[in-house]
Amino acid sequence: MANSAIPQETKCPVWVVTGGTGLVGENLLHLLCTEFHSDAGNGNPITTNQKPLVRASFRDAHRIGAQKVLSKEQQNSIEWMPCDLMQWGDAGKLVEGADLVFHCAALISYDPKDQAQLMHQNAQSTARLVDACLAAGVRRIVHVSSIAALGPPRENEPVHEDTPWNEKEASSSYGQSKFAAELEIWRGQEEGLEVIVVNPSVILGTGAFETGSNQIFTKVQRGLKFYSSGSLGMVDVRDVAKACLMLHQENCIGQRFLLNGANLTFKALFDEMASCMGCQPPVFCPPYWIAQITALFLQQWANLRGTRNYISAETVKAAYTRKHYDGGRILRALPQFQYRPWTQTVADGVTHQRLFP
Repeated sequence: MANSAIPQETKCPVWVVTGGTGLVGENLLHLLCTEFHSDAGNGNPITTNQKPLVRASFRDAHRIGAQKVLSKEQQNSIEWMPCDLMQWGDAGKLVEGADLVFHCAALISYDPKDQAQLMHQNAQSTARLVDACLAAGVRRIVHVSSIAALGPPRENEPVHEDTPWNEKEASSSYGQSKFAAELEIWRGQEEGLEVIVVNPSVILGTGAFETGSNQIFTKVQRGLKFYSSGSLGMVDVRDVAKACLMLHQENCIGQRFLLNGANLTFKALFDEMASCMGCQPPVFCPPYWIAQITALFLQQWANLRGTRNYISAETVKAAYTRKHYDGGRILRALPQFQYRPWTQTVADGVTHQRLFP
C-alpha cells in the first residue's frame, strides 16, 4: 500500500529495514540488494515486478557498512535514514509509504545495569514502530525476535515456538524485553498488521567480530582459557536473513518460527573456531560454583569502576545449562529452506574477517 504522498512516478514497493548497521540488518540488506528479483511475480499481494526501494535506519552514520557485508555500490543503492525509534517523528518518517518492514533493530545486553534501557530500546521502541506502521498503512512487519523470548527448557523436550513463557524462569532481562517486544508485535496484528516473527538462536557468521554475538570469535582468537559445560543453539546470520525474506515471500503470516541450525556444546564450538583461526582452544572448564563467584566479583568490580560487565549471573547460568532447540517448523513450512552446516558458518565467519579485518 503506497502512501499517496509519494509522487506517482516513484510509486514502487518500499521495504524498510530497521537496524541496518547491525549483524542481521546488514546481511538482510545485502540479500535484498542481490536477490530482490526472486520476490517478483509470485502472487504476493505486497510485491510487484518493480525493484523495491530499500530504506534502512541507522543511529550512527559511521556504522553504515560496519559489518563489511555491503559493497559501496549496494550501500549507495539504499535510502539511509537516521532514526531514533522512540521519536514519533522519526518512526513515522521511516515507514512512510512502506509496504513491508523488517524489524531488526535491538539492544543486546546481559549487564544487569541495562535492564531499564533494554525495555526502553526493545519493547517500547517496538511499540512505537508498530504504532507508526499502523498510522502509515504498512501492510506487513517481519520481526526479528530471539529464542530468549521463548519459554525455558522443559525436561526431555526441546524448546520450540510453543514452549510456554514463564516470567519467573525468564533467562534474562534481555529475554524479558524481547518477549515484551513480541507482545507489541502481536498487538499490531490484532489492530490490522500482517505479522511474521522469527526467533533466532545465537547468531554467528559473516560480519564484524567486535560487537554482538560474533564477539565469540574474538574471545577465542585472543586466547580464551575457559569453557563451560553447557550448550547453545546457533544459526547462520545469512540463514536468518534468508528466512525473513522467504517467509514473507510465502505469506507465512500470523506465525513465529524458531531459527536454529545446530545444537552444540560450547567446547565443540570453541574448538572449531580455534581450528579455523589457527589458535589454541580453551582447555579448562571451571566448576559452576567458581564461575558464579567470579561473575559476582566481576560485577562488583565493574560497579566500582563504572564499566560494563559482560559476565553476569545470568550469562553464567546460561553457559552451564544444557539446552536443545527445535528449528524444524520452518523446514516443514518451507521445504526449499535449508540451514547451512554450522562448521561452514564458523569457517565463513573467519574467512570474512581475514578478508575484511
